[in-house]
Amino acid sequence: VDIPTGVVTTLLGAAILIWLARRHRDAGPTRRPPGGPVAVRSAAFRRGVVAVAGTVTVAAVLLGMLAGDTWVLLGDIANWLNGSTGPAYTFVLDQRWPRVAAAMLAGAALAVAGTTVQAVCRNPLAEPGILGITAGAGLGAVSLLTFVPLASVWAVSGVAGLGAMLAFALVYGTAWRGGLSSDRLVLIGFGAWQGGLAMITFLIVAFDPWNTGKALTWLSGSTYGRTATQVLPVAIALLVLTPAVVAARRELDLMTLDDDTPRVLGVRLERTRLVALGAAALLTSTAVSAVGVIGFVGLVGPHAARALVGGRHARVLPVAALLGAALVSLADTLGRTVIAPAQIPAGLVTALIGTPYFVWLLWRSRATASQPR
Repeated sequence: VDIPTGVVTTLLGAAILIWLARRHRDAGPTRRPPGGPVAVRSAAFRRGVVAVAGTVTVAAVLLGMLAGDTWVLLGDIANWLNGSTGPAYTFVLDQRWPRVAAAMLAGAALAVAGTTVQAVCRNPLAEPGILGITAGAGLGAVSLLTFVPLASVWAVSGVAGLGAMLAFALVYGTAWRGGLSSDRLVLIGFGAWQGGLAMITFLIVAFDPWNTGKALTWLSGSTYGRTATQVLPVAIALLVLTPAVVAARRELDLMTLDDDTPRVLGVRLERTRLVALGAAALLTSTAVSAVGVIGFVGLVGPHAARALVGGRHARVLPVAALLGAALVSLADTLGRTVIAPAQIPAGLVTALIGTPYFVWLLWRSRATASQPR
C-alpha cells in the first residue's frame, strides 16, 4: 500500500515547525487576556444567562431524543422510561440515548478543557486540539483498534487517555526552555497536532486500508454506535475534574493577566499550569474516546461564555460547559436528521460552525492589535 504524499510532508513539516518553535524567543508580556473587554453584567443578568443556557441544553438533549431517522413523540419517551413501549420504539430509543448522552457530555468536557487551556496560554485562539491533546488521544485509540481490534471500551478509553497525556507531556516538555512561553507552547502543540493526525492516517492506510469507517469515526467525530459503557468514562472525568478546575478558578483568573501577578500573590505558577493542563488533557481524552476528534467546541464555548457573563472563571466555566453540551448535541442531532437515514458526523457540523467563527476571531484580534494603546 502506498503511503499518501500528504502524510509524509505533514510529518516532515510538523518536525520542522517544532524545531523552529523550540528556537522561538518570547517577545515579552504582550498578550491580552482571552476574550477581550466585555460589558459589565449584573448578577441577575448572569443568573438569567445560566438559566437560558441550561434550558437550551435541556431542549437540545430532548430534541436529540426525538429526532433522527425515526421521529418519536414525548409520549413515546415517557412510555419508554416506564418500560411500556413496543419493540420498535424500544430499539430506537435504546440505541439513541447513548449517542445523545455522549454528545452532551463530550461537548461539556471539551468546553471546560478549552476554557482552561485559553486561561493558561493567555491565547484567545487556543483550544485542546491546538496543543496536540486531541490528536494524541485519537492516535492512541486508533493504534489500539488497529492492532487489537477486539479491545474493550475501557481499554480504548485508557489508551486514549495515555495517548493524550503522552502528547501533552511531549508538547509541554519540548516547549519548556528555562520557562514556559505561551507562543512556543501553542506553536509546538500545533505541530504535534498535525503530526498526530498524519500518524493516524498512516496507521489506517498502512495497516488497515479498507476500514474507512474507523477513519471517519475518529477523524470526523461521530456518535454512531455508541453504548452506555463508552459514555461512562466521560461522565466520570467530568464529575472528578470539573470540580477541581472550578476550585482553581482564582488561579485561572490570575494566569490570564500575566506571569508576574500570580507569583506576587503566592501562586505556584508552573505547578498550577501543569495541573490545569493535565486536567484539560484528561477531559479531552475521555471526550475523544467517546465521540472521536471534534474541533472548535473548546474554542467557541469559552468565547461565547465570556461575551455573556464576563471573564471571571467562576462564571465562565458553567456557562461554557452548558454551551458546549448544547452545541455538540445540536450538531449530532442535525447530522443524524438532515440526510437521514444517512448521517453527517457531528465533527463536520461543528467545523462548519466553528470555521467562520475562528476566522472572525482572527480578524477581530488583528483589528484590536492595530488599535493604539
